[in-house]
Amino acid sequence: MSISNTAVDFDFQFPAKPKPLANDEKAQYIEKIKQLLIEKNAVLVAHYYTDPEIQALAEETGGCVADSLEMARFGKQHSAETLIVAGVKFMGETAKILNPDKKVILPDKNAGCSLADSAPPQKFKAWVDSHPNHTVITYINCSAGVKAASDIICTSSNAEKIINSLPKDEKIIFAPDKYLGAYLQKKTGRDLLLWDGSCQVHEIFSERELIRLK
Repeated sequence: MSISNTAVDFDFQFPAKPKPLANDEKAQYIEKIKQLLIEKNAVLVAHYYTDPEIQALAEETGGCVADSLEMARFGKQHSAETLIVAGVKFMGETAKILNPDKKVILPDKNAGCSLADSAPPQKFKAWVDSHPNHTVITYINCSAGVKAASDIICTSSNAEKIINSLPKDEKIIFAPDKYLGAYLQKKTGRDLLLWDGSCQVHEIFSERELIRLK
């Protein structure tokens, strides 16, 4: 296994939680959002990681709560002209890729993902170009720019099947999650070239668990 050393460092901090609304204020906002969804012919989809109130609102208004790919697929099947994606930036990009004719709105354009951010598109493209004759398989949790520099986009559930479908002697790059890549290398027995990216939240939890066990 080999891992690139071109990933970026990032200073991760959990964002401050907003001040909770009073019940009457919350009810007013919910009703206003429901009204606007109808007026704008829009549907709300929410990721599993969003607050329970947002998930409940999505389901109450005919939307869905799902992972990033299923949210995008749901939007494609729904008749609404506008898709509101309660999630991070790459999820909104994925939704737009699958729904090019719909208006896709991301409530917070600064909502990021440490895994996606660990693979800046320009640096990733340059690194891929420096390793010609490799098939680039990329986990879906990445930016549209990284997807554009890839040959195959996979999910965590079908990545192993995709790798096994390629000839044994085919050179493969896997990105951006080095931990998922290392797991797939172990499962498939293939020598994968891994981009040095990761979800920092997972790394923080792992460190905490090790300290607790110690």
